[in-house]
Parts: sequence; C-alpha cells; structure tokens
Amino acid sequence: MKQDPSEWCRIGSANTSDALRACGRCFQAMDGGMHALNRSMKVAGPAFTVRCYPGATWAMEQALEAAAPGDVLVVDGGGRPDVILMGGLMSTRASTRGIAGAVVDAAVRDIDEIEALGFPMFTRYICPRAGTFAEIGELQVTVCCGRLPVRPGDWIVGDASGIAVVPSEMLEQVHEQAAKIHEREEKIAVELKKGRSLSEAGEAVDQKRD
Repeated sequence: MKQDPSEWCRIGSANTSDALRACGRCFQAMDGGMHALNRSMKVAGPAFTVRCYPGATWAMEQALEAAAPGDVLVVDGGGRPDVILMGGLMSTRASTRGIAGAVVDAAVRDIDEIEALGFPMFTRYICPRAGTFAEIGELQVTVCCGRLPVRPGDWIVGDASGIAVVPSEMLEQVHEQAAKIHEREEKIAVELKKGRSLSEAGEAVDQKRD
C-alpha cells in the first residue's frame, strides 16, 4: 500500500513510537539529542541513507543527486559536533529536487537560510565550520543515526517530539496501530477538557467505542 507522508505527519512521531512498541518494537525512536531546527518542521518518508566520514561532504553531494523526490536523507556523520555535513546551499538543492527532509547525526550550518527555505532539517549539532571534499562515504547502506540502525527504505517520521523509524516490512501494521492511537488520544483530550481525570477520560472513550 502506498504511504501518505502527510498522514504520518498528522499522526506524529510520538504516536508512531507508541504504535511500534505495541507491535513489539520498543526501541525505534532516535535518541533525544536529535532535534528539529524549528519546532514547526515535520517530515515523513522513506530513508535514503548516507554514511559520511566526519565532515566529508562528498557523499552528501552524491546523495543530493541520487535520492528520489519524497526521500528523507538519513545521514550517519559519526555524531561529530565540530564540522558540518549540510548547510544552506545543500538544503536548497535538496528542496529543489523534492527531497522531503534530512536527518543528520552530525552538525549543520546556515540555520537562518534553512529555516527560511522551509526545508525540514533534523540534526544533533549546529556549527559554522566547513567540512572537506574527501571522496569518502557510502550511499544506501545500513547506517547508525540517532543511536539507531536505519536501513534504506525504512520509514522516517519526524517532528518537534523527535524521530521514529518504522521498519519497511512493518509499515502497514504500524500505520494501522498508530492511526488508532492517534484517534483515541484526540478523544481523550476532549474528555480531559471536560474536567475528567486521565483514567476517567480513558474509560469514557473506551466505553463509547464498545
């Protein structure tokens, strides 16, 4: 079944993470050091993976041309804080090509440019120092990003709460579960606003569903 990125963005990373846990995968969220540059940024789509030697941007430039529209660049940069792997120019090229966003386990720069562009960028660090052009790196291999293995084609769901990674073979199962969780939580929120406690709100929603 073809996946709708906007639907995953509506469901969000937290509900996706809860759904993964309900489906037996408890550790499918990247660590809390990975964050959106701007809290309004959201992204969902299949991972196009990149492994870079710290600060070597050659592989990133290759990925910008090889990734398909709708892909999310998932970049293993070794978690280095002192040299960048993406900036404003690369983000402009990615946006122009229709790449959905980037998740960079390293540093990025040109934050104002990226935010003005509206390109969804998730990263661990911000640093102004340029990298190198050494031709070192790999594309479309299993990488470690946010202390989590990510394979090409795994589904990325990122927003202000963090980044969840759905194994590609579990997409339909997790989506079904995540949609149910999202719907239930929306209904619970309505009951909470009526003054009910969390347990009372949950019971009221479940009784209506039965």
